[in-house]
Amino acid sequence: MSESTSEETINRAPISSRRVVKPSAKKRRPALACVQCYQRKLKCGRELPSCSRCSKAGNADGCTYRSKKATSLSPNGLSTDEPSGSATVMAASLHTPISLAESRGRPETSSGRSGEMIHLKGQEAITKFYGCSYPLNFYQQFTELRSYIVQIKIKNPAINRFRDELYPLANDDYRLRLMTHDTVSIETLRQLIPTKSVADALFQTYIDRFEVMHRVLDIPTFIIDYNQHWITPLSSSAPFLAQFLLVAAAAASFHPNMCNEVVNQGTLYNCATDWIEAAESWLNSSTNQFSQSVDTLATHCLVLIAKRTHYIQEGSFWTYTGTLVRRAMAAGYHREASPTAKISLYYREMRRRLWMTIIELDIQASVDRGMTPNIRMEDFNIKSPLNIEDNKLQSLSQETLEGMPLATFTETSFQVHMYRSLSVRLEICALVNGCCDQDDFERVLRLEEELGEALRDIPEWDNPRCNPRQKQLTMYVKRSLSIYLHQYKLLLHIRFAIQGSPSSKSTICRRARLEAALMVLDNHQKLISETNVPEQACRTGLLLAAVNICHEIYMNFGPHALNHSPTMPMFPEVSAFLVANVEQALRIMGEKLTLTFHGLSEYYILSMMIGLVKSKLSPASCASYDQEAAERVTRICTMLQSRRAVIESDQSVTISEDNVVYPRPDSQADIISMAPEGATEMLDSMFPDAFEFINDISDYGFFHV
Repeated sequence: MSESTSEETINRAPISSRRVVKPSAKKRRPALACVQCYQRKLKCGRELPSCSRCSKAGNADGCTYRSKKATSLSPNGLSTDEPSGSATVMAASLHTPISLAESRGRPETSSGRSGEMIHLKGQEAITKFYGCSYPLNFYQQFTELRSYIVQIKIKNPAINRFRDELYPLANDDYRLRLMTHDTVSIETLRQLIPTKSVADALFQTYIDRFEVMHRVLDIPTFIIDYNQHWITPLSSSAPFLAQFLLVAAAAASFHPNMCNEVVNQGTLYNCATDWIEAAESWLNSSTNQFSQSVDTLATHCLVLIAKRTHYIQEGSFWTYTGTLVRRAMAAGYHREASPTAKISLYYREMRRRLWMTIIELDIQASVDRGMTPNIRMEDFNIKSPLNIEDNKLQSLSQETLEGMPLATFTETSFQVHMYRSLSVRLEICALVNGCCDQDDFERVLRLEEELGEALRDIPEWDNPRCNPRQKQLTMYVKRSLSIYLHQYKLLLHIRFAIQGSPSSKSTICRRARLEAALMVLDNHQKLISETNVPEQACRTGLLLAAVNICHEIYMNFGPHALNHSPTMPMFPEVSAFLVANVEQALRIMGEKLTLTFHGLSEYYILSMMIGLVKSKLSPASCASYDQEAAERVTRICTMLQSRRAVIESDQSVTISEDNVVYPRPDSQADIISMAPEGATEMLDSMFPDAFEFINDISDYGFFHV
C-alpha cells in the first residue's frame, strides 16, 4: 500500500461505512455508530456506545470507544479506554488511535510545561492520573508511533481480533476476584498452609530475595515460630499463620510452576492469590489485634510485598502505600522515640526497619505510577536502621548501639544503603512528578552527583570465606542497589533529555540517561545469570530503561534527527547493539506476561517501538521489521488465548516458552558484530564507566539467557 493510499485510508472514511436510515423508518435517535462498530456489537454480544468519531476520523478498524469504560485524555489529544486496574490502555493502541490529522486539529490538554509526559484517564467526574515517571507515557515522545501502529494493524487485522478477545485478561477485575474481606477463621488459615517440603523452599527464598531488601520480620523469632508450627500446628497463632501465607505467596513468584502437594491446590502461582486473599481478609476483619502494633504493620507490609510481586491491584498500589504510611505515622513510627519513651532498644530498631520498608514501598509505588511520594524528608526524623545481623538484635543494650561497618555485609545492608540515598531519591521523585514549572539544571547536576556518590559507596562485599549461597546473596544485593539507584538517575535526566530544542544541557542529559538505562538492563541480565533470579521477577526500571533507549535511537534517526546533536555520531550501527538490549527486555516482559497475564499493554507498545526504531535504522528492511512487530504481538496473544482456555476450563497446564520465538543473537560473535570496529572505544570514551560490560567479552553471555 502506498503512502498516499494509506493516508487516504486513515483520514477519509469510505462512503459505505455509514449506516443509512430509510425515509419510511420510524423516527428515532440518529444512528451514529459506523458499520464496523455495529457489526462488532452484534458479534460480541455486549453493548457498545455509538460514536460519530469513527466516520469523521476514518478509522480503519472501527470505533475509537471500545466499551462503556471511561475514555482517556492525554496531552497530545489521544483518546483511550483502558479497563479499570490495567496499565494505561493498551497504551494507545490495542484500539486504533485517532488520525494524526484529527489530533492536530483538536485542542490539547494542558500539561503544565513543555515536554511533560502525563496521562489523564477518564472524563468528567471519573478520572485517573498517571504522571511523568509512568513508563507508558513515553509513547507521546514518538511522534510517528500512532500512525505506525495504524499501518501495522491495517496489514495485520488479526491484532484487532486479539484485542477484543484478550482485553479482559489485562484487567485486574478479570485476573483477581474482588477481596471480600469476610471473616476468615484461624482454621481456614491453617488449612491453606502448604506442606513442609514446599514451605521450606519458599521460606528460604523469601529470606534470600525479599527479607534481605524489605526488613519486615525478626528472622530468628520467626524461625522459632516456624519450627514450632511443624511440631504442634494447633499452637500457631493467627498473626503468625497470616504472615506465613504472605511469605509463601511472595516467594511463590520465584517458583511459579512448583506443585503444591496439598490436594487440588495446583501450582504455587495459582495458590498465591488464595493465600494473599485469606491473609488480607483476616487482617482487615480481625478484631483480636491492635491496629498499630508491630505485628499488624508488618503484616500490612507483607500484603503489599506479595501483591506487588504478583501484580495484583496495581492501579491502587500507590493509594495503599499512602494508607500504610499514615498508619505508621499514627503510631509514631516516623519520629525517633525519646529516651524516656517506654520502648526497648529492640523495638526501637524494629520500628526503624518497618518505617524504612514502608517508605521504600511508597516511593517505588510513586515512581511506578508517576506520583509524588506520600511523605517528604522533613516529615520524619527516624534514624537509619543499624547494620546488624538479626541474631544480635535481641542482645542490644545501652552499651551496644553501634552497628557493623558498612563494608561488612549483613541482613540489613540493603536497607542501610538505601537510607543513605533516601533524601536524594525523594527529592528526585518529587521533582520529576511534581508541578514545578522551573527547569533547574544546576539542581539536576547536584542530585546526579549525590546519586553518583551513593553508587560509589556500594561496597564490594568480596569475602573469600563466604559460602556459595552468601556470595550469591551479596551479589543479589549489589545488583539490586545498582538497579534502584540507576533508575533514579534515569528519571532525573528525562526532562532535559526530551527537550524539543537541542542544547548542551539536553545533550548531557541524553547521554546520562542512556548510560543509566543500559546499566539498569545490564544489571537485570546479571541478576538472571549470576543469582538465578527468574525472568518474571525482574521488574524495577525494566520498561522505563527499554523505552528510553528506544527513544534515544529515535531521536538520532527519527524525523527530527537533524535538529538534535546525535549521541552516536560516528557509529550509528551501535544502535543495533542497543536494540538487542531492548529486545532482551521485551523477552523478559514476555515471560512475565505469559505467566501473570499482566503487562500486555507494555509488551504491545514496546514491540511497536522496537519495530519503529528498527525501521528507522534500516529503511530498506522496514517491511520485515513491521511484520516482526506484528508477529510478536500475535504470537504472545496466541499463548494468552491458550492459557485463558485452560483457566476457563479449570485445567492446569504450563505453556512452554519454546512456543514463542524471539529474535536474538545465536552467538557471541553475533553480538559483537552489532558493534562495528572501534565502536567500543567510542562508547568507552563517551561513558568511561558505564559501558565496561561492553568491553568485557565474557559479559555478552547474558544475551543467551
